[in-house]
Amino acid sequence: MDGYLGSLHPDFQCQRNLAVVATLVLLILGVAPAFWCLYRIGRMLCYLKRQQQDQRRLRLIVCRVRRQGQSVLLTLRTADSSKLPKALPGQHLLLFCRDKDGKPVSRAYSLCHDTKQRHYYRLAIKAEPHGRLSAPLVAGVAVGDSIVSSWPRGHFLLKTNRSPLVLIAAGVGITPMLAMAYRAIRQQRPVTLWYQARTLNDLYFHRLLRRLPGLDYRPILSQPAVDWLGARGRITADNILAHTQTDSDFYCCASASMTDQLTQALRQQGKQLHYELFSAPASAESFTITMGTISADSAGYASVLDALNQVGAQIPFDCRGGSCGLCKKRLISGEVKQVLEAATALKSDEVLTCCIQAKSALELAI
Repeated sequence: MDGYLGSLHPDFQCQRNLAVVATLVLLILGVAPAFWCLYRIGRMLCYLKRQQQDQRRLRLIVCRVRRQGQSVLLTLRTADSSKLPKALPGQHLLLFCRDKDGKPVSRAYSLCHDTKQRHYYRLAIKAEPHGRLSAPLVAGVAVGDSIVSSWPRGHFLLKTNRSPLVLIAAGVGITPMLAMAYRAIRQQRPVTLWYQARTLNDLYFHRLLRRLPGLDYRPILSQPAVDWLGARGRITADNILAHTQTDSDFYCCASASMTDQLTQALRQQGKQLHYELFSAPASAESFTITMGTISADSAGYASVLDALNQVGAQIPFDCRGGSCGLCKKRLISGEVKQVLEAATALKSDEVLTCCIQAKSALELAI
């Protein structure tokens, strides 16, 4: 039939093709806006869901307190000992308290137990000099106290595979590494833990780690006592790679400088270091940051938040680690570098000023 019609009307085939194309164009023009609207609605629903999750709170009871020097190990449960929300190795809780002046304050602390069980959370908290929350907690927390926290949160998660696992920690950075070690051992993955500290007293969970089955534990002290029989000095990429299988995964929680050194050294060997920081090294780049009538230089500051507040911006903050969301601002123009992982919901044009540094001149909304 097509051949017969085509023989009668030579332009019919072309006209029919044009009609089909025109029909498809009209359909696309009609459907595309609908799909775009659905996409935007989906994005908004996801944003609202993340905000709702960020705002969820738990009221926990301190059921055990163990102090070690300037640190405290807290075990927390619900008042009725019911199951707690599921947590993953590497996640943290945001604790909400009041400082000595009665002002609200929140800080993030990594979970340091086997997260498979759900009847308690465990946190190791070190008293920081002039810490608004850590110092009062270490000094005064007691069994029976009530603490309000977020649900488990954070993106520093252990990938599930069978590759050998290399964990690197320094000081209180051992907390998420311990939770990851428990998970890896249960999965029968080969796991090595390199742990840097100044003295034996600074090695958290030392006795536990020495006897944890399936863990290759390698503590290193930079200022050991004369009777210390273990390794001395500092963790280096060369030391790690000399005792590591080629297909290993690397995770680290340490100071910004140590993490940066290991990241660069391992990258030169074709290795990727997964890490979490609660602070970043100061920026060496000089860019102008403006917010209303306030202007600051980015050089010498670990974040846009620090640079602006140094010149009187008074941007509110609690955690400095991307969890509380108080320092959220709208980015009007400029390019930023993400130095910490934001753990709170953000719109496409929003930034957490504690988690970014400037890569160009920036303008933020008030």
